[in-house]
Amino acid sequence: MLTVLALAMVLQQAVVWETPAPPPEAEPIDVVAPVSDLPAWALADPFGWERSQCSPLVSREPLDVCQARVRAELSAALGDRLPAGLRPAGEPVPCLATPGDDGKYPVQCGTPERRAAATVTPAIPDCRPRPQRQGGSVAFTTECRSENAGDSGLSFRLFGKD
Repeated sequence: MLTVLALAMVLQQAVVWETPAPPPEAEPIDVVAPVSDLPAWALADPFGWERSQCSPLVSREPLDVCQARVRAELSAALGDRLPAGLRPAGEPVPCLATPGDDGKYPVQCGTPERRAAATVTPAIPDCRPRPQRQGGSVAFTTECRSENAGDSGLSFRLFGKD
């Protein structure tokens, strides 16, 4: 046991701790930021900037004139980072591969068309308690059917016709 302790002390003293060399200094990169009078939050949220500038509570000019002016300012400041929904009318729209109904991705150029989402209404269940005989007593059980279950109620067959 004493030898293990002595060996551990010798090994601990033999370890030389080196300080890591400082990383090489990177040369500063000159990034040319576009000069604009827009605040930073306008560049971060261009849709919000357009709403804030063209609100009828703030602006007296017509909506289409205001939107054209604000979108031109945003286009000059953001360049390619401008969302497609805010591009000015005269600017070309890039071609995109959009999913089709058949599972393929055809290339579509120009303003993408908007499709209405398919609406599905859930079936509303019709739940009614019904008495049921169990032994010598009556128990109520609940039966649920959808509204469109197809039963039309009571029907009689008279002379081969409904």
